[in-house]
Amino acid sequence: MKITPENYAEIVSAFSKDEKLRFYEALAHLLTVGCRAIWLNDHLSKDEMIDAMKWLNEIQHRVTAKIGVERRETHEWKEADFISMMSDYARYHPIVGTQVAYAIEQSYAIIEAIRRTPPELDKS
Repeated sequence: MKITPENYAEIVSAFSKDEKLRFYEALAHLLTVGCRAIWLNDHLSKDEMIDAMKWLNEIQHRVTAKIGVERRETHEWKEADFISMMSDYARYHPIVGTQVAYAIEQSYAIIEAIRRTPPELDKS
């Protein structure tokens, strides 16, 4: 199954606590890589680069906050609200949307790969 903004909340809500933490940790890492991709993009003007990095950083800030909320269970932060927030920020610049979509897809692929790994081989 492919993860999309439309099914994100349903899929991520069904993760175990450990899977959610792994998903969001992977997402934070991949968004950092996405920021580097923006920074190294020769097709963007400096102003476009700064604008895109600003919005991607805003999403990164929320992802790291979400990890803390999930780990400490301080309050409920619904997945539907979270994807809505990410989608809103991603609309500010097309390359941000591309990087966020890729990071989400790859984070989900990591969870799927872990699920397929026999427990005795799981060293993650």
